[in-house]
Amino acid sequence: MADGGQAIDQMDVIELAGRRIAGALGYGGGFLADTREVAERNAESTRGIGHFSIVKRGRVVEQAAKSIRGSTRVRRQHQWKRFAGVVAIPVAKPDQDALVALTFARLDGPLEAILLLYATGDVPKYWPTVKRYGLAVKAVSFAVEALTDAMQRILCGRAAIAQDNRASALKIRASRYRRLTNECEELLRGWLRRAAVRFFVALGERDGNTPCRRL
Repeated sequence: MADGGQAIDQMDVIELAGRRIAGALGYGGGFLADTREVAERNAESTRGIGHFSIVKRGRVVEQAAKSIRGSTRVRRQHQWKRFAGVVAIPVAKPDQDALVALTFARLDGPLEAILLLYATGDVPKYWPTVKRYGLAVKAVSFAVEALTDAMQRILCGRAAIAQDNRASALKIRASRYRRLTNECEELLRGWLRRAAVRFFVALGERDGNTPCRRL
C-alpha cells in the first residue's frame, strides 16, 4: 500500500481504521471517564471510574449586596441540592465524521461486516456475514474451520486451537490444513485492507486528512 511513493504498512491502516470506528461507535478506551478534577464518591460501586456528582441549583438563600463604599459586590447565593447518582464524562466526543465516512465508503459484500467485526469484536453480529462470503469463495472441505481459525488469528493473534491439533481432529494432513488456513487468512486480510482504504478515502473527502488514497 502506498501514498505518493511512501510505503504504509497495511496493518497500520487497518488498525487505524478499526480504532477510529471503535471510538465512533462507543467501544474501547475513548469512552472511559475523565478522571481529571473529579472527586471520588461511593468508591465501592464506581471503583476506578472518574465521575462528577449531580447537583441542581435551588432557592436563593442570600441576596446580592454591595459594600457601603461600593468597592465590592457579593453575588446572590443559591442553595445547591446533590442527587444520589453520579455521571461519568467521556474523554472523547462522538466522531460523527467517522460514522458518515462509514456510510459513504461503499463497503459492499463482506467489507463492512469484516471492518466492523475488527473494530468492535462483535462476533455474533458480524461473523456470520463474513463467513457466508468466505464460504462462497472457499467452497472446499473444512473451509468453515479454516476461516474461523484465520479470523481468530487476525483478531486475537492466534487461533483457539493450534493448526496441527485442528488438522488431527479433522483427520487431514497438517500441511494441507495450514495451507488452507493461510489462504483464508490472506483472503480476510485482503478484505480488511480494502475496507480500511475505502473508509479512509471517504473520511479524507470530508476532513482532507487520510493516510492512504488508493490501494
